[in-house]
Amino acid sequence: MPAELAASGGDTAASLTLIGTLGGVVITALFGLLTAYFSQRWQYRRTEQEHRLQADRDVRTARRDAYVRYIVAAQRVFDAAMRLYRSNRTAPIDMAEFSRNLPADLVDAVADAETRRVEAHLLAGERVAVALAEYTGWLRGFWPEAASGAGTSTLDSRDENAPYHRLIRAMQAEVSNPLSPSPLD
Repeated sequence: MPAELAASGGDTAASLTLIGTLGGVVITALFGLLTAYFSQRWQYRRTEQEHRLQADRDVRTARRDAYVRYIVAAQRVFDAAMRLYRSNRTAPIDMAEFSRNLPADLVDAVADAETRRVEAHLLAGERVAVALAEYTGWLRGFWPEAASGAGTSTLDSRDENAPYHRLIRAMQAEVSNPLSPSPLD
């Protein structure tokens, strides 16, 4: 009997060792799978976040470039209108007559500004789109009056609430805020 007990105790110890080893392998494999799952999930979210941030940077860069091109083009319209105002103010031309015979440099400046306005509008967030529409309305009313020599009644460069200043503030806020709404969302 003692030999039987010794043999059965050895089998029990071997069985427990085998079960312990297999249990350890299963637990290690389970932790490995969980670690791989959560690592992959974390990496996917990080990659997704990096793509979103890059897309946001790209949109802000495109907006900034479009806004700069528009402001420069609008300034050319303003400069051309003021140049014509200085030469026509002593003998103003009827605005209807003037509109039929626009100088080529003014036509080119207005066409370029309109092209740049559309480009800026396509990229603009809501606040800039509203300010852009308001400024465009002001500019379209200003340049014929000024260029014909009739006057500059709508010009008030010191008014911080003028359409130009509101447009610039809206554009600055949009390109400096990384969380501004994107038209691509």
